[in-house]
Order: sequence, then structure tokens, then C-alpha cells
Amino acid sequence: MRPRREVPDVEQRNTVSVAKSAQYRLLGPVRVHHKGRELDPGPPQQTAVLALLLLAQGRLVTLEQLVWSIWGEVAPPAAETTVRTYLSRLRHLLPGGGRSSVIQTVRGGYLLAIEPGSLDLSVFTEQVRLGREARASGDEGQAAAHLNAALTLWQGTPLTGARGDYVTGERDRLERLRLTATEERIALDIELGRHAEVLPELTSMAAAHPLEERLRELQMLALYRCARQADALQVYLDVRALLSRELGIEPAAELRALHGRILRAAPDLDRPPVSPAVVAKTEPPATAPVALPAAQNSTASQRPLLASRLQAARGRGFVGRDAERAMFASALTAIEPTFAAMFLHGPSGVGKSTLLRRLADDARTAGRTVVPVCGRVVEDSIAAFEHAAGPALNNPEAVLMIDSFERCAKLEGWLHEQFLPRLPDDTVVVLAGRRPPRPAWREDPSWAGALLVHALGELSLPEADALLDSRGVSANVRDSVLACVGGHPLALALAAEVARRGESTVHSWQPGQDMIQTLLTELIGTSPSAAHQTAVQVCAHASATSEQLLRTVMPDADTAGLFAWLRAQPFVKSGPAGLYPHDIVRDAVDADLRWRDPAAYEDIHRKIRHHVLNELVPRTAGQPGAHATVQAVRHLLRRGGVAADYLTAHGESDAVADQYRPQDKPDLLRMSAATEGDESSRIVSFWLDRQPSAFTIYRRRSTDRALAFSSWLCLDEVGPDILGADPVVAAAWTHSQTHANHRPNLRIAITRHLIDPTSYMRPSAVTDLCYLHTLRSQLDGPRSIHWEYKVFTNPNLWGPWMSYLNFTQLPVTPRIGRRNFALFSHNWQVEPIKEWQDRNITRELWGSDVPPNLLPDSPDAAPTALRAHRLGAYQGPGVLNLVR
Repeated sequence: MRPRREVPDVEQRNTVSVAKSAQYRLLGPVRVHHKGRELDPGPPQQTAVLALLLLAQGRLVTLEQLVWSIWGEVAPPAAETTVRTYLSRLRHLLPGGGRSSVIQTVRGGYLLAIEPGSLDLSVFTEQVRLGREARASGDEGQAAAHLNAALTLWQGTPLTGARGDYVTGERDRLERLRLTATEERIALDIELGRHAEVLPELTSMAAAHPLEERLRELQMLALYRCARQADALQVYLDVRALLSRELGIEPAAELRALHGRILRAAPDLDRPPVSPAVVAKTEPPATAPVALPAAQNSTASQRPLLASRLQAARGRGFVGRDAERAMFASALTAIEPTFAAMFLHGPSGVGKSTLLRRLADDARTAGRTVVPVCGRVVEDSIAAFEHAAGPALNNPEAVLMIDSFERCAKLEGWLHEQFLPRLPDDTVVVLAGRRPPRPAWREDPSWAGALLVHALGELSLPEADALLDSRGVSANVRDSVLACVGGHPLALALAAEVARRGESTVHSWQPGQDMIQTLLTELIGTSPSAAHQTAVQVCAHASATSEQLLRTVMPDADTAGLFAWLRAQPFVKSGPAGLYPHDIVRDAVDADLRWRDPAAYEDIHRKIRHHVLNELVPRTAGQPGAHATVQAVRHLLRRGGVAADYLTAHGESDAVADQYRPQDKPDLLRMSAATEGDESSRIVSFWLDRQPSAFTIYRRRSTDRALAFSSWLCLDEVGPDILGADPVVAAAWTHSQTHANHRPNLRIAITRHLIDPTSYMRPSAVTDLCYLHTLRSQLDGPRSIHWEYKVFTNPNLWGPWMSYLNFTQLPVTPRIGRRNFALFSHNWQVEPIKEWQDRNITRELWGSDVPPNLLPDSPDAAPTALRAHRLGAYQGPGVLNLVR
């Protein structure tokens, strides 16, 4: 019978002596403190045993329950022995040790007696109970004090460091207790007149728990009491739409009733003034990670300003950036802040200015004075900057915010060496610019630990979806917008403006050239010269740009200078294979050139193609950097609609191509027998003896062990011994002879084997390397090869790729053992390598929706509508993915 998962409620507290000095923590990481030092509870499962004993709070826990709580139905055979080992270790770890250990065995079970006040969970429970009793008796100030004391015990996610199914369930239960206590404390704060103080915390919590209707009630009430009736009503509309969309239900009766009372401006919603003596009983309310405590809003009853409406609109339309707001909040509220200045950097359009405005609102809500300085407005001089930032010099409550810091680059040294050190110690500084700070900040020991540098990235897809929702973009086009622009804030804002027009009749969305031009202007600006503009276009079109690639495409330019300039641009990143732009920049530049100048676009594509196929492929095939070349090839073919399914290009793997060694033979025979059978293993042995140089071995780089292998056989004479030994080669030879037209000295090549036991005949890192190897052979060999054949056991999977490469399936399917083998052929005399390379150039340039006979330089080469590829259609750079 399966044991019960819950810990039994059997009172055993008086059976053992209690620990006198140990302190236990469950409301965060599981911790034990004894005599001023922290004890290590051990690995996750041992920590789980300790947590389970503590959760029982002095009651009996059986061995069976401990096993079930950790492993559930998948407990290993030695589970009970393992748990006993954990208990033995904990006995020696915890205060007492040996016979006097606090972990006692009682009637077949175990219990850990806990001294009152030594377990944070017990203290939390007691404080919550006292708070509820105080509220029931009408003492709201004392009730809030007890709940504040309870919530200050939390140090993060409960039971961190412990692992097990039961632990997961208990973690969720404790989080629910925390949420309930927080809701009760916030309700008390609102009743005590702290509605303005708790509003930022409520907003953050409501965003984290969007379906928690009680939080929405409190948020609406706090907004109403802050004279923001319209915002309170908007909260109701938002949660009603969310509940309908997610669950298909209406808000609960309590929320609907509050909505009606706010509409009527019911007098009972206005709380009478609270006695200062009552408020003084309580501690300041605890805050959520991104919430900031606020001073009492003394202007709530005054006539609202336009700034208040704008701030409310910013609050409703702002999404994401929880981590950045939490870091900022810690600098404002912590007793010992971890930093004095936060430096946010990222490319144009990523949302730096929007975040700064939101942080400024947070700071004002916290009662701080915001001193804004914008590099776009302030003159680039010490006098002008000091005049703009001067109000922060004598105000310890100031928050100095410097936007567009790249415009103040000449002042950077003076700023961090002279101006900022003159600020009061409590001042918080936030700087935002396109580029990270100069190394001088890090080299200066006085700034060590005082400067927090943070790169601002794009929004996650859920955050981007929420942003579009807040901008009024309906759900029927939201997926199309996200597929095109991803999480780039500027692109999302522009797309939202476009998508709202006439969207009621469409279910897809395509960005126009006006939007693309706006993106280019904002993200890149004006290039110093035509050569710099071309360098950006090359960087956008190639998978990764090296200085050598620039020399190939722009042989007459100063490629060293252009590469250095590209490398310094804020919208360009560096990787192992070279430079590549941010996704939104890549797609906007590429789409603009394809629309504006198709001939120039084709010229760049062909030159990059030549570099990849004729320089990268021969140089890197069989080398450790081969996977980057596969990525470059895949990137060239990305618009053909086929390559993404067959070239995985997932980055460097542990596999590397190598030559065959005689000692590899047993491993190769074992692999072929395991995947294709003993008869195929015999054929592999036959060809290893005949053409060992035809075999390529894919080894694990770390161990040099063979992982997989392929073979590329070249034959100009096939005798009866070969025809009898290998039916697949016999079928290929017979086909070539039938179509030879009496051609003498006929030579064929055949990719005979592709054996990867972990991913047999399916796209993988090994098939990537095999494709690169055969591509190099094709580029070198077709001048002397008449027919080439490729062999697969699953032609339905590989057929589209073979068709794209202009390989035709033969009508014969030789059978070896229990497998049928399909052959695909290409005649290199009919379609030589140059024509073969150019065969799909139109498809590469314009996408699979263009007819094959449409030449790029024809009048109809550029269709009038942009088509957006689905997000994730290929792994690698590219978000906007605009296709002409």
C-alpha cells in the first residue's frame, strides 16, 4: 500500500529534551545556525530530510514517509539505507551529537524537537495568529505590526536547497501562506491610510499574480483612495478581460461589488483619518522585490496635474524589467546598498530611456527627489553638465539619472573622478547609454563594488505580448507581430502603432518600409561613408563577419579600419566566428537593401557565398571550427525553406571529423551491426579493406573515441566482386552504365555510409559535419566525377533536401538484411558544379515564394509585400526576418 504523503499529526513534543541553541530557517534557504556560525545541511536530499523533520515541528515522521517524500513512487532499492545515512550525518551535524542528538528514534519513526522561537516557520505562524487576533479585537495598528514581524522572517523562496516531490508541494503551500499574510498586511496598511505607500508593491504583486482577485481588489481600493478612480476602473477591466481570456469566467462577486461602488463613488470607500497614535504602533510595511516604500501623498486631494496622468499611463503600459527595478529598489531601501551607481547599457531602441522614466516614477513614489539629465539636451561641457546635475550635490535624498550618456563621452573621466564623488553618500546614480563604461571605471579601485554595470536586453516573448496588449493590439495579429519583431521594445512600439490600423479584418501583419526606415534611423543613424554603410550591409547579411570576409566583399576598401569601426558599434556583438549585429538591426538592414537596391543585395550575397563555399568550407571541413561554417552555409540558405530542417547548426559539439585509423575497425563494425545489421557490417568491413581513405571518422574530441562514421567512395571500375559484395553500389553502378551513353572512363562517387548510432539517418551534429565534408568533395571532385549518389534508408525524410540539391531518387531500392536503401543521383556532366552552385541562387535571395525562373534582375524581382518568417524558423541571428 502506498504510504500517506502528509506528515501525521501525532503529538510527540514531550518525549525528548529540546535543543537549546540551534536556530532553523525554512522560509528561504534551509539553514541551521549554532553558536554564531552556520552549519552546512548537506546535499539536496539530505537537506530535504532535515526540512521534513522541521516541517513536522516536533511530531513523528516515519522512515516510510521520508522515503516517499523524497522519491515518491520511483524510490531506489537502497532508499531506506540512504535515508538512514542522511539521518546519521544530521545527528552528528546538529547540536548535541551522538546520544544527545536532537534527532530521536521514537516507536519506529524520527522526530526533531525544536525549542520555542528557534524555527522561523513557527514564529511566522504565531505572529500571523497574533495579528489576526489583534485585528479581530479592533487593534489594527498592533495587527499590522505582528504581520510585519511575520513577513520580515522571509529570506527568499522557501525550502531552497532541498529537493523532492513533497518538498515541492510544501514550497507551494508556504508561498501561499506568505501571499495570504501579505494580502492581510496590505489590507491593514490601506485601512491605516498607507494606500499611497503600498500602491507600488500592490502593482508589482498583481503583475506577479495576475489571477489573484484579492490583490486586484486591494489595488483598486488603493488607487481610488489616491484619487485615481479611472485607473482603479481600468484595473477591473483588465482583470475581467484576463479572466475571460484565460479561464472563461467573470470576476468574483466581491470584485464586481467593489467595481460598482467605485463607479458610484460610494462614501464608505473613503477611510476616515487614522489617529497618529494608531499608525505609530506599526513598523513600515515590508516591500516586494520591485516595490518601493512611499511617503504619504499629501497632494491626493489637490487638483491632479497632467504629469500624474502621464505617470499613470506609463505605469499601465510598462512591462518587464523586474530585475532592473529590483536592483534599483535595493539601492533606495537597503541599509547598506550594494552599489552607488548603476550603469545601464544597450543598443538604441532597447528601452533604456523608458526604463529610466519608470525608475524615476519609482523614486518619486519613494519620496526621493529625481534630478534628470539628458545627454541629448545638455551641452557637452563641464559647466553645462554641472548646472544640470547641480541640484543633486546638496540633496542627500536625490536620485541622479543621466540618459543618453554616450553624448557625454568627453566628460566620462571627469564625471567618475571628480563630480560623482562630491555627491552625498545616500545619493543613487543611474546612467544609461549605448556603450558600456570605459575600463577606467573598473580600473579605479575606489569604484570597485560601487558601480553596477548591467546590459539591457530585449523583452521576453510573454513580456512583449503584454506590451502589445497594453498598446491595444488585438490577439488576432499579436502572434504575427511577435514573429516579426521579437522582443525589441522600439520595434514593438512601432509595430503596435501600425498593427492597430484596420486589424479587425486581418489575422496577419507585415511591417512596411516606413517602419523599417524608422528603425534604421533610430538604431543605426547615419554612416560616416558609403563604405561604412556597405560594411553594415555585409555584417547584416553574413552569419558572422570576419576581416577576411570584408576583404573578399570589399577588396578596395580599408577593411581593417571598417572592421574596427563595426566592432565598436553598440548594435554589433562579437562571437567566436566574428561580428554580428543585434537581430533587429540585421533584419532591418537586410530587408531595406533587398527592397531598395536588389542588384547590390545580390552582389553582396554572391560575394559572401563565394567566401563561404570556396574559402571557409575547404579550410574548416574536418577542423574544430567546422560547425561555425555549417552555420554560415545554413544562414546563406535560410530563405530557401529547406536547409533549416537538415542542417542543425547548433554550435560547437564534442564531435570532430578525422581520418580512419586501423584500430577504429572494431568500433565501426559494431556501430554498423547495431544500426543496420550484420550484413551491413560485413559490407563496411569489405570497403574498409578496399578504400580505407574513403572513410571519415567523427570522434569525441574530449576522449578521441569514434562516435560515428561516413564513407564517400570513388569508383571508376566495378568488377564482379564488388557487384556481388554490395547491392547498393551495384545499383548505383548499373544506373550509371545505363545512362552513360557509351562514355568511356566513367567515374562515380557515392556517399555510401552515414552511421551515427545516437541519431541514425536523422539530422544531427554528425550529419552537419558529413554534409560539410561531402560539400568540400563536391567542390573539388565533380570535374572528374560523372555521377554522384547519396544513400538513405528513410527517403521520405531526406527527399526534400535532395530535391533542393537537385539529386533525383532512383526507382530501385536495394535490400540489405531487413532494410531497404534508397539512392539519389546527380549527373555532374549535365549540370556542372558552377551551374549547380547557381541553381538555387534566386531561392536563396528571394525566398521559396518566388518562382524558380524569376531572375533577381527582372522588373518583378521584388514582390510588393513583405513576408515574415515564423520566429525560430532557423537557429541563429535574426528576429525581424523580413523576406522580400
